[in-house]
Amino acid sequence: MAAILSSDGFRFLFRTDKGTVSRDVWWFGTTLISTVVLSFQIVWLLVSPHATSDLSQRGLFDAAALGVYSFLIVYAFVAFLSGVCWYNLSAKRFRDRGLAPSFAGLPMVLALLAGAAHWLAPRMPEMVPPFVPYTLDIALVLVILWCVFELGLRPAAKVS
Repeated sequence: MAAILSSDGFRFLFRTDKGTVSRDVWWFGTTLISTVVLSFQIVWLLVSPHATSDLSQRGLFDAAALGVYSFLIVYAFVAFLSGVCWYNLSAKRFRDRGLAPSFAGLPMVLALLAGAAHWLAPRMPEMVPPFVPYTLDIALVLVILWCVFELGLRPAAKVS
């Protein structure tokens, strides 16, 4: 594991989708990425109540709201970058399993579609039926469970 923590190890795991990794390395990388995203999520839950700025109470410039939205920009960047890193890591593991590495992008695509559906459904109820966001949520959960099973629990494919 010491080699993984080096700069070359990080570069190999998170900046390219070439190569293969074992279950243990995949779990380590997934845990590392999840810890970073979860840390930002906890901070967001703590500061998000300050995201509203009522002009009648606080005036035109509100430093708290500016700080919260500045953090939100950084959080969004970290979330997208984490998604790319997880894709690269998972593509290596899918390749090790003998499956197409492009399957690694499926959870991110479904997460973006589900998020867009949850945003759009209340704004355009005549265009997006109310069951669509929840259907995409179910599909996302199923794909995540499949990825955890396939990448984290199954051994490497037998190469003949």
